[in-house]
Amino acid sequence: MAAVTTLRLIAFLPYAVNRCIASLFGALLSRLPTEARRVSRINLALCYPQLDETRRHQLARQSLQESSRNTFEIALFWRHPEQGLKRIVAVDGDAPLRQAVHEGKPVMILAPHLGCWEVLNFWLATEFGLHAMFAPSGLPEVDDLIRSGREHFGSTMYPTTARGVAGLVRAMKKGALTAILPDQVPDRRSGRHAPFFGQPAYTGTLACKLIRQTGAVTFMAWARRLPNGKGFEIRVRPADPQVADDDLDTALTAMNRSIAHLIDEEPAQYLWSYKRFRRPPPGHQAPY
Repeated sequence: MAAVTTLRLIAFLPYAVNRCIASLFGALLSRLPTEARRVSRINLALCYPQLDETRRHQLARQSLQESSRNTFEIALFWRHPEQGLKRIVAVDGDAPLRQAVHEGKPVMILAPHLGCWEVLNFWLATEFGLHAMFAPSGLPEVDDLIRSGREHFGSTMYPTTARGVAGLVRAMKKGALTAILPDQVPDRRSGRHAPFFGQPAYTGTLACKLIRQTGAVTFMAWARRLPNGKGFEIRVRPADPQVADDDLDTALTAMNRSIAHLIDEEPAQYLWSYKRFRRPPPGHQAPY
């Protein structure tokens, strides 16, 4: 399989070579009239209308370059997880998280497509023990790579089924820490529309339901890629308290607001090429 072969070949490259090739590939990708560039520009126009077009196009180029680095990094880190972990050189804002874990409270980490999320997974698993859900990609060899990387540091993975969710809830009620990617477009039975940067975005309800059901203390987190290949900085922020609101629409709005605030820390490292608004409300057209 070509995808697996490519990932395995990338995994053999030393980190410095990996980053150099990724940067060159990203620079090329950002200048070609690709679908990724088109989608990135559309998303940035929707989410940052206050910026002039020149600045948005610059952000789109930077985001595509960062996405290329991320793809090459995770191919290496899935194969050699310890290399990802050892490149964490700083942590910011983790004291409240450590306090919640010390007190035995269930903890929810909301980790959007920002920075290098696999490095964040490694850090969470090593520091606290991580319980997370795993959705197979449909490519067994790729899934084996992902699972082996994520489970290397002792993470407990749950299938994305009703039984898997029930198992995760039981673990959280006993004080487990879990992480969810909160900005994926869910299937038509698992989401509701909520504002994201002022635009209606079909948003998964699982995270907010788990927070409310378990009473989890909730944080935002990401692994910021430092310039010039200097490693990663883990950043942890409190989520908007309304993510636990009994009204689901209020909770989803608060979750998306928290994601937006996190992205505002460094918009260039967000995955703007993802079609976040592809499932619009009835009567509206997708912008893509």
